Amino acid sequence: MIFFTALSDVLMYIAFSYIIGSVVLGFVPKTHKPAMQESKIMRLLSVAGIALFSLAPVIELTVFLNNGESWFSTFFHILIDYRVGNGWVLTLLFCVLLGLTVHYDGSVHMRAYYTGILVLIVGFFSHVSTLNLWGGFISHSLHFLAMSLWIGVLLHVAWFARDGSNWRRFISWFTPFALVCVAMLIISGIFIMLFFVEPADYVKSWVLPYGQLLLLKHLVIIPVLAAAWINGFLNRKGSYERAWLKVEFLLILLVFVFTAFMSKQAPPHDINNTFRSEGPAPLIELLKGPQFIPIDGAWSVSMNGILLMVIGIMCLAMMVLGYKKQLPLWLSFIFGLIFVGAAYAGLMLNIAF
Repeated sequence: MIFFTALSDVLMYIAFSYIIGSVVLGFVPKTHKPAMQESKIMRLLSVAGIALFSLAPVIELTVFLNNGESWFSTFFHILIDYRVGNGWVLTLLFCVLLGLTVHYDGSVHMRAYYTGILVLIVGFFSHVSTLNLWGGFISHSLHFLAMSLWIGVLLHVAWFARDGSNWRRFISWFTPFALVCVAMLIISGIFIMLFFVEPADYVKSWVLPYGQLLLLKHLVIIPVLAAAWINGFLNRKGSYERAWLKVEFLLILLVFVFTAFMSKQAPPHDINNTFRSEGPAPLIELLKGPQFIPIDGAWSVSMNGILLMVIGIMCLAMMVLGYKKQLPLWLSFIFGLIFVGAAYAGLMLNIAF
């Protein structure tokens, strides 16, 4: 069931990104963006995808709570009496309104209004808002919005642009736009993380599935930013580098995957108690051997760990160098993945739990 709900989350992120990217580009003059393959069907499918894929937690809870009664009876009981069900009902309502607006060619302002409300619904009914209503609501809404704004525009330009027309004008506004979104993502992401993991427990949390996925997410962000730097700054000629935009987007998909699976794990509010109930992360015992309470999480530098981290840094450098030397794109993408694997293994070997 975890795989089902996590995959649904990834697809929902993509659906949100597509519709929000469409809204943003709807406000941009044609002279400041590439010629796009506009598709009403894709917009409608994205809206339907938001409604469909956001239903996964309701289905998961229905399966969990059903005790032999009618499945539909349990389902409607959750929609009425549970927070996750209330959230989906509101999501469905505004997806219908947004879908009608798209179908009847409503203004981009109306699409922005309904999409913005959907983002707020995601923030209000998020897990973090159950811990701190307003702090969690605001931080999660800003985090989700910044992610969807940046990745939504990137998704459209990387996969649905017809050519590289107006490329320099597009880059002139998209680069600062993306920088603001990344800054919002980092700041709001730190606030969200602090609701789940104390700063002193960040390294200790790596012994748990949640902490491992959080670490992998943070490591993948590094090659994502490297690819964004290549697209925004190293491409000084202003040429249309569509393939590199796709590399950036594919790396972001990995962030989506780690985020989705991380949200299904028990947060490490108390490392030792969570370890008792959840056990260690799958790879911990392979890399570090059996683990026991209390969890320490102290640095213990090893030669193998240092060498792996050096290899990771070299691979990250090769990813950037691959752009300058015009190496095959798949090779630079692989270098980015090797960086994540080598840096992860190096960090694990340099920690004593």
